[in-house]
Amino acid sequence: MGHSALGRELSVVSWNVHWGVAYVPDRPKGELFDPLAQLDDALLRATDVIVLPESWRAHDGSSFLDGLRAHGFEHLYETRYRTLDVSHLRRQLTDPGEGWWELAVASRHPVVSSIELPLQRSYQDPVPIRNARSIRILVEGQEVDVTAFHVSSKLWFGAPIVQLRSLARLLREHDLDGTNRPAIIAGDGNLWRTWIPVVLPGWSMTAKGRTFPSWKPHSQIDHICYRGAVEMIDAAVLPYSPTSDHRAIRARLQLR
Repeated sequence: MGHSALGRELSVVSWNVHWGVAYVPDRPKGELFDPLAQLDDALLRATDVIVLPESWRAHDGSSFLDGLRAHGFEHLYETRYRTLDVSHLRRQLTDPGEGWWELAVASRHPVVSSIELPLQRSYQDPVPIRNARSIRILVEGQEVDVTAFHVSSKLWFGAPIVQLRSLARLLREHDLDGTNRPAIIAGDGNLWRTWIPVVLPGWSMTAKGRTFPSWKPHSQIDHICYRGAVEMIDAAVLPYSPTSDHRAIRARLQLR
């Protein structure tokens, strides 16, 4: 968190980390990695909120998410999606599985409130109840709503369109849409940038650049958007890491 001549700044990073299991051609598939070790220390120090779709917590309680506290992210929220096995070349949806597929969001600022938002069910979504997670953080006396999301990849069934439209509706219904305080949404939309104004009307986009697949990206499907009393300072797609099949994105925002 920083200051400018205009006021407070907020930095957000979003990265689909593929459960901490490598899925790129130049590394053995199925090899485990620590997502936090892949992010530059300076980047982590400068980040206020981090969103990690496809996070992972084993049934024994262990997770790379526990390392967030060492980087100053004192407030961690995990939303469970379903159980799966990750000790294979490709993840397997099983019950009870080896652990939980999660959506995680962490903040170094105090959290005033938190709510899960149940997205509309889409055809053949492997996640029975797919929730977004919204946290209201307190940034030097100013409340800011940050919502993390990860929608289904079943594009051929229109799942991203259905679920992102339902997210827009839920944000309005729960006063999380920037009407009364700055609002930011971040995560894996599984939908091209050109479609975002259609499914999330009124939201402004930040980072512009291809994010998937990470080693030779052809599409941007990961997004950080904002609405209300907030403006973008700068944003970027982060360099390739031979780990996840997504590239991370970051945005630096000005609170008004």
